[in-house]
Amino acid sequence: MHFIGAGPGAADLITVRGRDLIASSPVCVYAGSLVPAEMLTWCPSGARLVDTARMNLEEIVAELCAADAAGLDVARLHSGDPSLYSALAEQMRRLDAAGVPYDVTPGVPAFAAAAAALRRELTVPGIAQTIVLSRVSVVSSPMPPGEDLATLSASQATLVLHLAVHRIEDVVRELTPRYGPSCPVAVVAWASREREVVLRGTLADIAGQSRAAGLTRTAVILVGQALAADGFPDSFLYSKARFAAAGDLPAPATGWSSVPPEPAPPRAPRRVLLLGGSGEARRLATTLAGDDRVEVLYCLAGRVRDPRIPPASQIRIGGFGGPDGLAALLRTERIDILVDATHPFAARMSASAATAADAAGVPLLLLRRSGWQERPGDDWRRVPSLSAAVDLLDRFVPDPKSRPGSDAAARVFLTTGRGDLDLFARLDRPWFLIRCVEAPDGPLPPRHTVLLDRGPFDVDGERALLRRHAIDLVVTKDSGGAMTAAKLTAARELGLPVVLVDRPAPPAGVDLVDSVDDALGWLAGRIAQDPRANGSDHQESG
Repeated sequence: MHFIGAGPGAADLITVRGRDLIASSPVCVYAGSLVPAEMLTWCPSGARLVDTARMNLEEIVAELCAADAAGLDVARLHSGDPSLYSALAEQMRRLDAAGVPYDVTPGVPAFAAAAAALRRELTVPGIAQTIVLSRVSVVSSPMPPGEDLATLSASQATLVLHLAVHRIEDVVRELTPRYGPSCPVAVVAWASREREVVLRGTLADIAGQSRAAGLTRTAVILVGQALAADGFPDSFLYSKARFAAAGDLPAPATGWSSVPPEPAPPRAPRRVLLLGGSGEARRLATTLAGDDRVEVLYCLAGRVRDPRIPPASQIRIGGFGGPDGLAALLRTERIDILVDATHPFAARMSASAATAADAAGVPLLLLRRSGWQERPGDDWRRVPSLSAAVDLLDRFVPDPKSRPGSDAAARVFLTTGRGDLDLFARLDRPWFLIRCVEAPDGPLPPRHTVLLDRGPFDVDGERALLRRHAIDLVVTKDSGGAMTAAKLTAARELGLPVVLVDRPAPPAGVDLVDSVDDALGWLAGRIAQDPRANGSDHQESG
């Protein structure tokens, strides 16, 4: 009986010994929800495959004993490492009682995969030399006395919590008195897998980030000062002081000094912080994911509960705490390039990005798709702001016409997003069809219907929608792009006026492009100019 640690998720993180044992065992017992299907391809032809997802302990042990009685070796796969939260002990006790021999092959634990995703050493000289691996209490499995979070956090060691992200608010509340609200924290979900999500923050903001990302399982929480990127002394292991302490040893005959020369630093990929939230941001991140010259930290504001997340080296969801917080993140994460690809109307975020990039000495690129252009037949009323659109609607009187079952009030199709709908709440005469991705949570006009939908939209669908609701007027922002432009074509075909809110001006003095291709060209130029591309040190910032 071979108990094998299958690792944290990626099939190629299993040990060579574990893989060979799978290949030589005619029976494989595994948890289908945790063990990657690719591992089963290593089983010998005709092997018996037993998924334990719906089996209780006695049924699993009976399967193991039956295989032993038939003289068959069994590969019993456990996710991560069998020594942690694997229910291994009770299986071994029963196999001992049955006289069934077994061995254990370790695996890569989830906390190690999480540390790798974070690119952090969890033990730092003078900062943290102890790692506490634990979890939180639940009704089905309470923590033993003395292992509560308040007790475990007393030493302020690096703390790694498994099976706890669903209670992250409780974790934050219990740890903050010992670690402090500014203590670095990370949550890594699905470590080593394609869908890996990495959240970095502090005890003050990590709960909000986790909830915004929708993380409720398959994640570890890491807490401690060792997670910070800078401000640490070097270890003694490879220091000149260590070699000097061995100076009584004779120098090699080749004439080399007993203190070896400093090795040339390896070429490192450029670290790009990409402020997302637009289709262009997702396409840019997806393209850069295949470029080994860059590492992408993809950031979202967290305003959408189910965001579309592209492949990226790391994902961060939540605010930064203003320009100062963003500048601090740029320094802490050693960001080389900042790309602002947020929505064209995210003026506050773009202003913060410009201020933070200047403070941290990091080059900034602003990626903004072009706005919409008026065509023959369009009836557009451009206004400088949403407030101006509200004032215009307050004065708008539709063409008097007879419509069965309708009144004389204007019927407005409102697609400005859910963030500023409260501005329209005072308008009691028009009727609004409000379309947004998620349900609005603020005040709304007294006469309205909310339609939850997400683009892209086509002209036929938009035309039918406008006709079905007898729309008189369309109100939208000049967001640009093809995803939501169909409503403008439909309005033109139906002869409907459109109130178009002009986008805010970009920050002055920043590099501006309007396409993903142009952004890639700009980035290629920056990479070519970077001194590290020739092997030199990372420049100091701030």
